[in-house]
Amino acid sequence: DVGSGIKPSSGARLFFYDTGTSTPRDTFSDLAKTIPNTNPVISDSNGLFSNIFIDGTYKVILQNFNGSQIWEAENVTSTSSRG
Repeated sequence: DVGSGIKPSSGARLFFYDTGTSTPRDTFSDLAKTIPNTNPVISDSNGLFSNIFIDGTYKVILQNFNGSQIWEAENVTSTSSRG
């Protein structure tokens, strides 16, 4: 669930960009931010995405498996911390 009751399905795609642009931006599959994800990150058969760690501020777009946009957000940041 990405918020507002939106639940991605199998093959959904999350695209990551520099805020306010269409310039792709890297995300990472590990907290140390050393292993980049593909862009877009594609959901599994249950509509779940693998680990996504970001560094900075992003524009994020969610599309279904047909490429139709279902959600977009600007100025997405990470608030996670190491524990």
